[in-house]
Amino acid sequence: MAFQPPIECPLCRDVLELDRTLEDHLVEAHTHLEVARSLATLHERSGVQPVSD
Repeated sequence: MAFQPPIECPLCRDVLELDRTLEDHLVEAHTHLEVARSLATLHERSGVQPVSD
């Protein structure tokens, strides 16, 4: 059986229990606004431009 490292939440840096998924943690522990802000920040940092530009 392959070793899977523990999952860390990118928002709060909590290490999740082995029986928890990141999706479950995000839904239960964070608001929609927190998750949206985090994703928007990552997108802005990446500097990815749409193909149409």
